[in-house]
Amino acid sequence: MTHDGLVRMGIRTIASLVTVLLPAVCLAGGSVSLGEVDPLLRQAPAIRDFLLSSLELDDTAMAAVRFGSHLPHLGGARMGPYMIRARPKASKDTSPLELVLCTDVRFFDEAGHVVEDETRAARLEEKLSAVMIREMGSLPPIPNCPTK
Repeated sequence: MTHDGLVRMGIRTIASLVTVLLPAVCLAGGSVSLGEVDPLLRQAPAIRDFLLSSLELDDTAMAAVRFGSHLPHLGGARMGPYMIRARPKASKDTSPLELVLCTDVRFFDEAGHVVEDETRAARLEEKLSAVMIREMGSLPPIPNCPTK
């Protein structure tokens, strides 16, 4: 194979990798502590009590969304849904489960007014909208939460 052929093959390989890996990087929301999502669970005390009495939850949760640095006030902030690895307390030999905390979000500007455009937002507030339990490794990786 010629030098030009090797270069073209290398470029195609890199382009293929970018096509496959870039969407995964963009979806990666990052982890948060269980303590950071506990206020969401506290919005539904009966559900929280049931979940904590029935499941052993990991200390970390995976957030579906992480805002980039191009948003000056929200850069680095996380947003749901949040996925938490869990196991039933009754049986240690069962397969792990995934607890999903779905949220509705509202964005606020610096004056405290609701804005639709997150690029104008100074902060966000989340409200727990649904709780789902599914098998670990279920598809899609980021669950489709119910909408209003």
